[in-house]
Amino acid sequence: MNKVLDETSNNTKKNPDKTEASKNLCVHDLRRRLKERQKKANISKVISLIIIIFFISFIYLYYSKNL
Repeated sequence: MNKVLDETSNNTKKNPDKTEASKNLCVHDLRRRLKERQKKANISKVISLIIIIFFISFIYLYYSKNL
């Protein structure tokens, strides 16, 4: 039991920002962060989709000219 308490106290001493930040979070901040992460993920998905469509169309045009 003492080992667990010592490890926990050592972790809080090493990373005090993480423990304090987790206590001060509210629902609105968590929702805002989640929306920002989802927005970034959606942007990266759209960019990758555009790149894939571009390469497929390029390959299609390249081979259609050679026929």
